[in-house]
Amino acid sequence: MTQAERIARREALRAEIARSESELARLREDEARLLQGCEHTYPDGRLAATGGQVKICAVCGRVLPRRDDKLWG
Repeated sequence: MTQAERIARREALRAEIARSESELARLREDEARLLQGCEHTYPDGRLAATGGQVKICAVCGRVLPRRDDKLWG
């Protein structure tokens, strides 16, 4: 392969990479929009929370709000 062929192939690959990156960004935006309405439950109705003190949703990955700890009676 000549140097000119390498340079031409590199340009073609960079163009393909740019298209792929823009497609990936669009797919990530679609995923974020889809998960925006997540109810934080599995299809069978069980809560999809996991973790200890900090609960996160196993479906969308967001941190779930904590219940206020009652410090006095």
